[in-house]
Amino acid sequence: MKRQLYAALTLTALIMCTVPTVNLYQVFTTQSDVKWWKAKVLYNMDLFHGLISKLIYPMGISIHPGKVIIGKEGWLFLGDEYADKISVKRAGVDQKETQIIESVARSMESWDQWLSSKGVTAFRIVIGPDKDSVYPEYLPEWSSHTSPRPTDVLLRHARGNIYVDPTKAVVQAKLQFAHPLYYQTDTHWNNAGAWIAFDELRKSLDKTQARLTWPQAREPLTLTTHKRAGGDLAHFLRIQESLSDNEVLLNFPDEYSLPVEHHDFNSGEMTFSGQNIGIASPASPLLVSSPQALNSKKVLWLRDSFGTAMTPLMTATFTETLHVYYLLLKPEALVALVERFQPDYVFITSVERDIRGDFFQSGPPVTHVDAAVIN
Repeated sequence: MKRQLYAALTLTALIMCTVPTVNLYQVFTTQSDVKWWKAKVLYNMDLFHGLISKLIYPMGISIHPGKVIIGKEGWLFLGDEYADKISVKRAGVDQKETQIIESVARSMESWDQWLSSKGVTAFRIVIGPDKDSVYPEYLPEWSSHTSPRPTDVLLRHARGNIYVDPTKAVVQAKLQFAHPLYYQTDTHWNNAGAWIAFDELRKSLDKTQARLTWPQAREPLTLTTHKRAGGDLAHFLRIQESLSDNEVLLNFPDEYSLPVEHHDFNSGEMTFSGQNIGIASPASPLLVSSPQALNSKKVLWLRDSFGTAMTPLMTATFTETLHVYYLLLKPEALVALVERFQPDYVFITSVERDIRGDFFQSGPPVTHVDAAVIN
């Protein structure tokens, strides 16, 4: 017993000495300006986690199973730490989930009515399907889904044309394309997947907004691919440099190649001037101006990271697009944005796992709803 205790203490001491030594070597050889004397730097375990992950990844074992599930043929999927997405899809829609779904449907209908009272022509919510909703065949056998999925139940409760669910279109398209529509090592769709979803938005708006002009795709949809480093899921496993993925380039860049300007909406300061590019979820409201866009219209776009690949298409279609990261947005702040910006359209682009979250369960403030009814 004493020998085992001494061995454990010796191993612990070796690790406590080795980890800071390796981290200090990393700091000084890369000329990093981090505060190397801080404990969080000296005892950072990322490098060691990466080494362990490299060893166990080929066996299908995730170093962070709550964050990443290792699927078949190199496909990675998000784990249960994010909105209990795996558990909900495995267990099915229970009474609690049904109540949440009903609350979301009512809230979004209230927003639709309120936005209409403010002169907004159309309100749409574009769902970014979870990767496992599109490629369930690559999931481990133990994580198979039940039917119906929560999103299908929500769509049955929703009224009107508020929701745009491109899942069926993306699933059909994946059978026709040589390349995947999602990254294997990332949670997101690629440029081709984003285009299909954007085209579903076009189809939805065409029913009432036939005069809008849209970018036109050409066959084949994808022109070429090139290698890129592993995505966010590979990063969670600390092996993003060891895994690679494919970047898909669309075959019609001239349709969305145009000059743009970015302005911080609150300060008015110009933050970028150049060619139309993808935009990550902004930390603060970002106004993108594209005078050469196809339609002289204003869009308030509440979005998450699923909007990044869709950004060049949105920018090429509408002359003013106000990007707002919606997850931290309160109803009062949304009201203020609408009243100040006075958009023609309000779109939300959200990953599927979040469309039943707190934001979507919150309707317009009561005073504003009452005013809309009176008007």
